[in-house]
Amino acid sequence: MTLSQQLAARIVALTYEDLPATAIDNAKTAILDTLGCALAGAREHAVDTLMATPGMATSGECSLMGRSERLDLLSAALINGCAAHALDFDDVNTAMGGHPSAPLLAGLLPLAEELDSSGRTLLLSFIAGFETETRLARAVNFYHYDLGWHPTATLGVFGTAAACAKLLNLSANRTATALSICVSLASGVKANFGTMTKPFHVGHAARHGVMAALMARQGFSASLDAFEHRQGFFNVFNGEGNYHANRVLENWAAPLDIVTPGIGIKLYPCCDSTHASIDAVRLLQGEQAFDVTDVERVVVTIHPLRLTHVDRPILRSATDAKFSVQYCITRTLLDGRIDFDSFTEHAYENEAVKSLMAKVETRPHAHSAPTPEGNYLTELCIVLRDGSQRFKRLDRPLGRHAEEPAPTAMIRAKFDRCTAHVLSAEAGSRLHDTVMGLETLMRVSELTAQARSTE
Repeated sequence: MTLSQQLAARIVALTYEDLPATAIDNAKTAILDTLGCALAGAREHAVDTLMATPGMATSGECSLMGRSERLDLLSAALINGCAAHALDFDDVNTAMGGHPSAPLLAGLLPLAEELDSSGRTLLLSFIAGFETETRLARAVNFYHYDLGWHPTATLGVFGTAAACAKLLNLSANRTATALSICVSLASGVKANFGTMTKPFHVGHAARHGVMAALMARQGFSASLDAFEHRQGFFNVFNGEGNYHANRVLENWAAPLDIVTPGIGIKLYPCCDSTHASIDAVRLLQGEQAFDVTDVERVVVTIHPLRLTHVDRPILRSATDAKFSVQYCITRTLLDGRIDFDSFTEHAYENEAVKSLMAKVETRPHAHSAPTPEGNYLTELCIVLRDGSQRFKRLDRPLGRHAEEPAPTAMIRAKFDRCTAHVLSAEAGSRLHDTVMGLETLMRVSELTAQARSTE
Protein backbone atom coordinates (compact mmCIF):
# COMPACT_ATOMS: atom_id res chain seq x y z
CA MET A 1 0.00 0.00 0.00
CA THR A 2 1.12 3.55 -0.68
CA LEU A 3 1.55 6.11 2.06
CA SER A 4 -1.68 7.90 1.16
CA GLN A 5 -3.56 4.58 1.40
CA GLN A 6 -2.02 3.68 4.75
CA LEU A 7 -2.68 7.17 6.06
CA ALA A 8 -6.26 7.09 4.80
CA ALA A 9 -6.88 3.73 6.46
CA ARG A 10 -5.94 5.23 9.82
CA ILE A 11 -8.07 8.32 9.26
CA VAL A 12 -11.11 6.22 8.39
CA ALA A 13 -10.54 3.81 11.33
CA LEU A 14 -10.41 6.56 13.97
CA THR A 15 -13.63 6.64 16.01
CA TYR A 16 -15.00 8.97 18.64
CA GLU A 17 -14.64 6.19 21.19
CA ASP A 18 -10.88 6.14 20.48
CA LEU A 19 -10.52 9.72 21.67
CA PRO A 20 -9.22 10.33 25.20
CA ALA A 21 -10.87 13.09 27.22
CA THR A 22 -7.76 15.28 26.86
CA ALA A 23 -8.03 15.15 23.07
CA ILE A 24 -11.66 16.24 23.17
CA ASP A 25 -10.95 19.00 25.68
CA ASN A 26 -7.97 20.28 23.67
CA ALA A 27 -9.99 20.18 20.45
CA LYS A 28 -12.73 22.27 22.03
CA THR A 29 -10.14 24.73 23.33
CA ALA A 30 -8.52 24.98 19.89
CA ILE A 31 -11.90 25.48 18.20
CA LEU A 32 -12.88 28.13 20.74
CA ASP A 33 -9.60 29.97 20.30
CA THR A 34 -9.77 29.80 16.49
CA LEU A 35 -13.36 31.07 16.47
CA GLY A 36 -12.36 34.01 18.63
CA CYS A 37 -9.44 34.86 16.36
CA ALA A 38 -11.67 34.62 13.28
CA LEU A 39 -14.29 36.91 14.77
CA ALA A 40 -11.62 39.47 15.67
CA GLY A 41 -10.06 39.18 12.20
CA ALA A 42 -13.27 39.11 10.17
CA ARG A 43 -13.13 42.81 9.29
CA GLU A 44 -9.41 43.07 8.73
CA HIS A 45 -8.27 44.67 5.48
CA ALA A 46 -7.05 41.35 4.06
CA VAL A 47 -10.51 39.80 4.49
CA ASP A 48 -12.37 42.83 3.13
CA THR A 49 -10.04 42.87 0.13
CA LEU A 50 -10.66 39.18 -0.60
CA MET A 51 -14.41 39.73 -0.27
CA ALA A 52 -14.16 42.50 -2.87
CA THR A 53 -12.02 40.49 -5.30
CA PRO A 54 -14.05 39.04 -8.19
CA GLY A 55 -14.42 35.26 -7.98
CA MET A 56 -13.28 34.98 -4.37
CA ALA A 57 -16.60 35.37 -2.58
CA THR A 58 -19.49 33.79 -4.46
CA SER A 59 -22.89 34.13 -2.80
CA GLY A 60 -24.39 30.98 -1.30
CA GLU A 61 -25.90 29.52 1.86
CA CYS A 62 -22.86 29.01 4.10
CA SER A 63 -22.25 31.20 7.16
CA LEU A 64 -19.04 33.11 7.76
CA MET A 65 -17.32 33.54 11.08
CA GLY A 66 -17.81 37.11 12.25
CA ARG A 67 -19.57 38.39 9.12
CA SER A 68 -23.18 38.63 8.01
CA GLU A 69 -22.71 37.62 4.35
CA ARG A 70 -23.42 34.08 3.18
CA LEU A 71 -21.21 32.43 0.56
CA ASP A 72 -20.90 29.17 -1.31
CA LEU A 73 -19.01 26.37 0.44
CA LEU A 74 -15.55 26.92 -1.09
CA SER A 75 -15.71 30.69 -0.80
CA ALA A 76 -16.76 30.39 2.85
CA ALA A 77 -13.74 28.16 3.58
CA LEU A 78 -11.44 30.70 1.91
CA ILE A 79 -12.81 33.72 3.77
CA ASN A 80 -13.03 31.87 7.10
CA GLY A 81 -9.40 30.82 6.77
CA CYS A 82 -8.18 34.29 5.98
CA ALA A 83 -10.16 35.74 8.90
CA ALA A 84 -8.89 33.11 11.33
CA HIS A 85 -5.27 33.96 10.55
CA ALA A 86 -5.59 37.67 9.72
CA LEU A 87 -4.32 38.79 13.12
CA ASP A 88 -1.75 35.99 13.49
CA PHE A 89 -3.31 35.20 16.87
CA ASP A 90 -4.44 31.61 16.23
CA ASP A 91 -2.95 28.53 17.92
CA VAL A 92 0.34 26.84 17.11
CA ASN A 93 1.83 23.34 17.30
CA THR A 94 5.54 22.65 17.75
CA ALA A 95 5.61 19.56 15.54
CA MET A 96 3.89 21.38 12.70
CA GLY A 97 5.92 24.55 12.93
CA GLY A 98 2.73 26.42 12.16
CA HIS A 99 -0.93 26.98 12.96
CA PRO A 100 -2.91 23.72 12.92
CA SER A 101 -6.48 24.77 13.71
CA ALA A 102 -7.23 27.69 11.39
CA PRO A 103 -7.31 25.77 8.07
CA LEU A 104 -9.15 22.84 9.70
CA LEU A 105 -11.97 24.85 11.25
CA ALA A 106 -12.25 27.22 8.30
CA GLY A 107 -13.05 24.30 6.00
CA LEU A 108 -14.99 22.14 8.43
CA LEU A 109 -17.55 24.67 9.66
CA PRO A 110 -19.24 25.49 6.34
CA LEU A 111 -19.14 21.83 5.30
CA ALA A 112 -20.60 20.69 8.63
CA GLU A 113 -23.29 23.34 8.30
CA GLU A 114 -24.14 22.14 4.80
CA LEU A 115 -24.20 18.47 5.88
CA ASP A 116 -26.16 19.24 9.06
CA SER A 117 -23.46 17.46 11.08
CA SER A 118 -23.38 17.08 14.85
CA GLY A 119 -20.82 18.61 17.18
CA ARG A 120 -19.51 15.17 18.02
CA THR A 121 -18.82 14.44 14.34
CA LEU A 122 -17.14 17.83 14.00
CA LEU A 123 -14.83 17.07 16.92
CA LEU A 124 -13.83 13.68 15.52
CA SER A 125 -13.17 15.16 12.08
CA PHE A 126 -11.18 18.05 13.54
CA ILE A 127 -8.95 15.69 15.53
CA ALA A 128 -8.42 13.40 12.52
CA GLY A 129 -7.32 16.40 10.46
CA PHE A 130 -5.07 17.66 13.23
CA GLU A 131 -3.37 14.26 13.49
CA THR A 132 -2.88 14.09 9.73
CA GLU A 133 -1.17 17.46 9.29
CA THR A 134 1.03 17.15 12.36
CA ARG A 135 2.16 13.60 11.50
CA LEU A 136 3.12 14.76 8.02
CA ALA A 137 5.01 17.58 9.70
CA ARG A 138 7.08 15.08 11.64
CA ALA A 139 8.24 13.63 8.34
CA VAL A 140 9.35 16.88 6.72
CA ASN A 141 10.26 19.31 9.51
CA PHE A 142 12.23 21.27 10.26
CA TYR A 143 14.00 21.16 6.91
CA HIS A 144 10.67 21.95 5.22
CA TYR A 145 10.23 24.99 7.46
CA ASP A 146 13.79 26.22 7.03
CA LEU A 147 13.61 25.83 3.26
CA GLY A 148 10.93 28.52 3.24
CA TRP A 149 7.64 26.63 3.05
CA HIS A 150 4.78 27.82 5.25
CA PRO A 151 3.66 24.57 6.95
CA THR A 152 0.32 26.04 8.02
CA ALA A 153 -0.60 26.01 4.34
CA THR A 154 1.56 23.30 2.77
CA LEU A 155 0.56 20.79 5.47
CA GLY A 156 -2.73 22.35 6.55
CA VAL A 157 -4.25 21.51 3.18
CA PHE A 158 -3.77 17.79 3.93
CA GLY A 159 -5.23 18.17 7.40
CA THR A 160 -8.27 19.95 6.01
CA ALA A 161 -8.78 17.33 3.31
CA ALA A 162 -8.53 14.54 5.90
CA ALA A 163 -10.96 16.30 8.24
CA CYS A 164 -13.46 16.94 5.46
CA ALA A 165 -13.13 13.38 4.14
CA LYS A 166 -13.93 12.19 7.66
CA LEU A 167 -16.92 14.50 7.89
CA LEU A 168 -18.14 13.26 4.50
CA ASN A 169 -17.63 9.66 5.64
CA LEU A 170 -15.51 8.87 2.58
CA SER A 171 -14.05 5.40 2.06
CA ALA A 172 -10.36 4.80 2.66
CA ASN A 173 -9.68 4.77 -1.09
CA ARG A 174 -11.43 8.08 -1.67
CA THR A 175 -9.77 9.61 1.37
CA ALA A 176 -6.40 8.53 -0.06
CA THR A 177 -7.37 10.17 -3.34
CA ALA A 178 -8.24 13.42 -1.57
CA LEU A 179 -4.82 13.45 0.09
CA SER A 180 -3.12 12.71 -3.23
CA ILE A 181 -5.02 15.53 -4.94
CA CYS A 182 -3.69 17.87 -2.25
CA VAL A 183 -0.11 17.06 -3.23
CA SER A 184 -0.80 19.21 -6.30
CA LEU A 185 -2.58 21.90 -4.26
CA ALA A 186 -0.08 22.43 -1.42
CA SER A 187 1.54 25.88 -1.51
CA GLY A 188 2.66 28.86 0.56
CA VAL A 189 6.11 30.39 1.10
CA LYS A 190 7.45 32.40 4.03
CA ALA A 191 8.70 35.18 1.77
CA ASN A 192 5.13 36.53 1.94
CA PHE A 193 5.09 36.80 5.75
CA GLY A 194 4.23 40.30 6.90
CA THR A 195 1.69 40.80 4.11
CA MET A 196 -1.96 39.94 3.44
CA THR A 197 -0.80 36.91 1.49
CA LYS A 198 0.10 35.06 4.73
CA PRO A 199 -3.51 34.81 5.97
CA PHE A 200 -4.54 34.10 2.38
CA HIS A 201 -2.34 30.99 2.63
CA VAL A 202 -4.67 29.65 5.31
CA GLY A 203 -7.83 30.44 3.36
CA HIS A 204 -6.28 28.89 0.27
CA ALA A 205 -5.39 25.70 2.19
CA ALA A 206 -8.88 25.47 3.70
CA ARG A 207 -10.63 25.93 0.36
CA HIS A 208 -8.37 23.44 -1.42
CA GLY A 209 -8.71 20.87 1.35
CA VAL A 210 -12.50 21.01 1.12
CA MET A 211 -12.33 20.95 -2.67
CA ALA A 212 -10.06 17.88 -2.72
CA ALA A 213 -12.44 15.95 -0.47
CA LEU A 214 -15.43 16.90 -2.63
CA MET A 215 -13.58 15.97 -5.82
CA ALA A 216 -12.64 12.58 -4.37
CA ARG A 217 -16.26 11.98 -3.38
CA GLN A 218 -17.26 12.53 -7.01
CA GLY A 219 -14.73 9.95 -8.22
CA PHE A 220 -11.92 12.28 -9.33
CA SER A 221 -8.61 10.48 -9.71
CA ALA A 222 -5.06 11.12 -8.47
CA SER A 223 -1.84 9.12 -8.20
CA LEU A 224 -1.97 7.28 -4.89
CA ASP A 225 1.83 7.29 -4.68
CA ALA A 226 1.94 11.09 -4.91
CA PHE A 227 3.80 11.41 -1.60
CA GLU A 228 6.65 8.94 -2.17
CA HIS A 229 6.94 9.11 -5.98
CA ARG A 230 10.34 10.23 -7.31
CA GLN A 231 8.63 13.46 -8.33
CA GLY A 232 6.13 13.46 -5.48
CA PHE A 233 5.56 15.62 -2.42
CA PHE A 234 8.54 14.57 -0.31
CA ASN A 235 11.20 14.85 -3.01
CA VAL A 236 9.78 17.99 -4.59
CA PHE A 237 9.07 19.92 -1.40
CA ASN A 238 12.03 18.72 0.70
CA GLY A 239 14.49 17.09 -1.67
CA GLU A 240 15.84 13.58 -1.59
CA GLY A 241 17.27 12.60 1.79
CA ASN A 242 15.67 15.52 3.63
CA TYR A 243 12.61 13.78 5.06
CA HIS A 244 11.59 10.69 7.02
CA ALA A 245 8.41 9.27 5.50
CA ASN A 246 8.19 6.53 8.16
CA ARG A 247 7.43 9.14 10.81
CA VAL A 248 4.00 9.80 9.32
CA LEU A 249 2.65 6.43 10.45
CA GLU A 250 5.01 5.81 13.37
CA ASN A 251 2.99 5.63 16.61
CA TRP A 252 -0.04 7.06 14.81
CA ALA A 253 -2.49 8.43 17.41
CA ALA A 254 -0.45 6.91 20.24
CA PRO A 255 -0.68 9.48 21.66
CA LEU A 256 -2.64 11.83 19.45
CA ASP A 257 -0.67 14.92 18.54
CA ILE A 258 -3.45 17.13 19.89
CA VAL A 259 -2.63 15.59 23.28
CA THR A 260 1.19 15.57 23.03
CA PRO A 261 2.75 18.03 22.23
CA GLY A 262 -0.77 19.45 22.06
CA ILE A 263 -1.85 22.98 21.21
CA GLY A 264 -0.09 26.22 21.93
CA ILE A 265 -2.45 29.12 22.63
CA LYS A 266 -0.91 32.41 21.54
CA LEU A 267 -1.19 35.24 24.05
CA TYR A 268 -0.09 38.00 21.67
CA PRO A 269 -1.50 38.87 18.20
CA CYS A 270 1.81 38.66 16.34
CA CYS A 271 4.24 36.13 14.89
CA ASP A 272 4.85 33.18 17.18
CA SER A 273 8.60 33.53 16.73
CA THR A 274 8.54 36.85 18.63
CA HIS A 275 6.67 35.53 21.67
CA ALA A 276 9.59 34.23 23.73
CA SER A 277 11.25 37.64 23.35
CA ILE A 278 8.06 39.40 24.47
CA ASP A 279 7.74 37.09 27.46
CA ALA A 280 11.39 37.68 28.36
CA VAL A 281 10.90 41.47 28.38
CA ARG A 282 7.72 41.21 30.46
CA LEU A 283 9.35 38.88 32.98
CA LEU A 284 12.33 41.20 33.34
CA GLN A 285 10.04 44.19 33.80
CA GLY A 286 8.29 42.35 36.60
CA GLU A 287 11.43 41.02 38.27
CA GLN A 288 13.86 43.91 38.00
CA ALA A 289 12.22 47.28 37.43
CA PHE A 290 14.08 49.72 35.19
CA ASP A 291 13.25 52.87 33.26
CA VAL A 292 12.96 52.40 29.51
CA THR A 293 14.76 55.72 29.00
CA ASP A 294 17.84 54.12 30.55
CA VAL A 295 18.03 51.37 27.94
CA GLU A 296 21.30 51.66 26.05
CA ARG A 297 21.14 48.46 24.02
CA VAL A 298 19.10 45.25 23.68
CA VAL A 299 20.60 42.05 22.34
CA VAL A 300 18.27 39.19 21.47
CA THR A 301 19.57 35.78 20.41
CA ILE A 302 17.13 33.52 18.57
CA HIS A 303 17.30 30.21 16.75
CA PRO A 304 18.19 30.95 13.11
CA LEU A 305 15.11 29.02 11.91
CA ARG A 306 12.96 31.70 13.51
CA LEU A 307 15.27 34.69 13.20
CA THR A 308 15.12 34.41 9.40
CA HIS A 309 11.56 35.74 9.25
CA VAL A 310 11.46 38.05 12.31
CA ASP A 311 14.67 40.02 11.78
CA ARG A 312 12.94 43.15 10.50
CA PRO A 313 14.63 46.36 11.69
CA ILE A 314 12.84 48.45 9.05
CA LEU A 315 9.07 48.19 8.83
CA ARG A 316 6.97 48.39 5.68
CA SER A 317 3.54 48.33 7.27
CA ALA A 318 1.59 47.63 10.45
CA THR A 319 1.27 44.02 9.31
CA ASP A 320 5.03 43.82 8.86
CA ALA A 321 5.40 44.99 12.47
CA LYS A 322 3.79 41.73 13.64
CA PHE A 323 6.80 39.89 12.21
CA SER A 324 9.52 42.17 13.59
CA VAL A 325 11.16 40.98 16.81
CA GLN A 326 12.80 44.41 17.06
CA TYR A 327 9.40 46.10 17.05
CA CYS A 328 7.73 43.62 19.39
CA ILE A 329 10.53 44.00 21.95
CA THR A 330 10.36 47.79 21.61
CA ARG A 331 6.59 47.95 21.95
CA THR A 332 6.72 45.74 25.05
CA LEU A 333 9.44 47.89 26.61
CA LEU A 334 7.37 51.01 26.03
CA ASP A 335 3.92 49.70 26.95
CA GLY A 336 4.57 46.65 29.10
CA ARG A 337 2.21 44.64 26.88
CA ILE A 338 1.34 43.60 23.33
CA ASP A 339 -2.25 43.77 22.11
CA PHE A 340 -4.35 44.64 19.06
CA ASP A 341 -3.56 48.35 19.34
CA SER A 342 0.17 47.59 19.23
CA PHE A 343 -0.15 47.08 15.47
CA THR A 344 -1.81 50.19 14.13
CA GLU A 345 -0.22 52.61 11.68
CA HIS A 346 0.13 55.18 14.46
CA ALA A 347 1.78 52.67 16.81
CA TYR A 348 4.58 51.49 14.56
CA GLU A 349 5.37 54.88 12.99
CA ASN A 350 5.90 56.54 16.37
CA GLU A 351 9.30 58.32 16.59
CA ALA A 352 10.00 56.97 20.09
CA VAL A 353 9.49 53.48 18.69
CA LYS A 354 11.88 54.03 15.81
CA SER A 355 14.54 55.40 18.17
CA LEU A 356 14.31 52.44 20.55
CA MET A 357 14.10 49.88 17.73
CA ALA A 358 17.50 51.07 16.50
CA LYS A 359 18.95 49.90 19.82
CA VAL A 360 17.77 46.30 19.36
CA GLU A 361 20.41 43.96 17.99
CA THR A 362 19.55 40.45 16.78
CA ARG A 363 21.84 37.44 16.67
CA PRO A 364 21.39 33.81 15.55
CA HIS A 365 21.78 31.32 18.35
CA ALA A 366 24.86 29.10 18.28
CA HIS A 367 22.66 26.09 19.13
CA SER A 368 21.28 25.94 15.61
CA ALA A 369 20.27 22.26 15.34
CA PRO A 370 16.50 21.89 14.85
CA THR A 371 14.70 20.43 17.86
CA PRO A 372 11.23 18.92 18.25
CA GLU A 373 10.51 21.39 21.06
CA GLY A 374 9.95 24.09 18.47
CA ASN A 375 13.32 25.89 18.28
CA TYR A 376 12.07 28.59 20.63
CA LEU A 377 15.28 29.02 22.66
CA THR A 378 15.71 32.76 23.19
CA GLU A 379 18.19 34.83 25.19
CA LEU A 380 17.53 38.51 25.88
CA CYS A 381 20.04 40.95 27.35
CA ILE A 382 19.08 44.53 28.16
CA VAL A 383 22.08 46.82 28.75
CA LEU A 384 21.37 49.99 30.74
CA ARG A 385 23.25 53.30 30.67
CA ASP A 386 24.99 52.59 33.96
CA GLY A 387 26.47 49.42 32.45
CA SER A 388 24.23 47.03 34.37
CA GLN A 389 22.45 44.24 32.54
CA ARG A 390 19.14 42.43 32.72
CA PHE A 391 19.26 38.90 31.29
CA LYS A 392 16.56 36.29 30.63
CA ARG A 393 16.75 32.92 28.88
CA LEU A 394 13.58 31.10 27.83
CA ASP A 395 13.29 27.67 26.21
CA ARG A 396 9.82 28.52 24.90
CA PRO A 397 7.06 31.10 25.31
CA LEU A 398 4.33 30.67 27.89
CA GLY A 399 1.56 28.21 27.01
CA ARG A 400 3.48 26.15 24.47
CA HIS A 401 3.74 22.77 26.16
CA ALA A 402 1.26 20.13 27.29
CA GLU A 403 2.77 20.26 30.78
CA GLU A 404 2.63 24.06 30.85
CA PRO A 405 -0.57 25.10 29.03
CA ALA A 406 -1.93 28.61 28.85
CA PRO A 407 -4.13 29.18 31.93
CA THR A 408 -7.87 28.69 31.31
CA ALA A 409 -8.61 32.19 32.60
CA MET A 410 -6.22 33.72 30.05
CA ILE A 411 -7.74 31.68 27.21
CA ARG A 412 -11.22 32.87 28.19
CA ALA A 413 -10.05 36.48 28.52
CA LYS A 414 -8.51 36.29 25.04
CA PHE A 415 -11.73 34.84 23.60
CA ASP A 416 -13.83 37.58 25.20
CA ARG A 417 -11.46 40.26 23.90
CA CYS A 418 -11.63 38.79 20.39
CA THR A 419 -15.38 38.24 20.18
CA ALA A 420 -16.06 41.77 21.45
CA HIS A 421 -15.09 42.96 17.96
CA VAL A 422 -18.39 41.69 16.52
CA LEU A 423 -20.55 40.19 19.31
CA SER A 424 -22.11 41.48 22.47
CA ALA A 425 -20.77 40.13 25.76
CA GLU A 426 -23.91 38.02 26.12
CA ALA A 427 -23.62 36.59 22.60
CA GLY A 428 -19.93 35.88 23.11
CA SER A 429 -20.65 34.03 26.34
CA ARG A 430 -23.34 31.99 24.60
CA LEU A 431 -20.89 31.04 21.84
CA HIS A 432 -18.31 30.03 24.43
CA ASP A 433 -20.77 27.70 26.16
CA THR A 434 -21.84 26.16 22.85
CA VAL A 435 -18.25 25.31 21.93
CA MET A 436 -17.50 23.92 25.39
CA GLY A 437 -20.51 21.63 25.00
CA LEU A 438 -19.80 20.61 21.40
CA GLU A 439 -20.02 16.88 22.07
CA THR A 440 -23.71 17.31 22.96
CA LEU A 441 -24.58 19.69 20.10
CA MET A 442 -26.95 18.05 17.64
CA ARG A 443 -26.47 20.54 14.81
CA VAL A 444 -23.30 22.52 14.02
CA SER A 445 -25.54 25.07 12.31
CA GLU A 446 -26.48 26.30 15.80
CA LEU A 447 -22.84 27.19 16.38
CA THR A 448 -22.33 28.82 12.98
CA ALA A 449 -25.45 30.91 13.53
CA GLN A 450 -24.05 32.17 16.84
CA ALA A 451 -20.67 32.98 15.26
CA ARG A 452 -22.18 35.17 12.53
CA SER A 453 -22.29 38.94 12.78
CA THR A 454 -25.70 40.55 12.62
CA GLU A 455 -24.28 43.70 11.01
